[in-house]
Amino acid sequence: KLIFSVTCTQCHGPNGEGNGVIAGALLFAPRNLTLDTVQSKPDGSLFLTITNGIPGTNGQIHMPALNENLSVRDRWDVVNFIRTLKPTDQ
Repeated sequence: KLIFSVTCTQCHGPNGEGNGVIAGALLFAPRNLTLDTVQSKPDGSLFLTITNGIPGTNGQIHMPALNENLSVRDRWDVVNFIRTLKPTDQ
């Protein structure tokens, strides 16, 4: 949770719903990590997304690669934390 809060919440929000404090200023909306489309992905797929990021077009980046910022263990810890995320009632 600590690694997620330091590394991911500014975009994805504290509950992973894609509503972080800078989400509105980004060219591409951050993914809601509580949705089935994310939660149904294999752990390895989430790990690779965290590791390699998501490239965009025309030099834009959807999500930066975190392989230089987070150790392998840290990235697996983030995957495990993402698995605990559930949508909040609104």
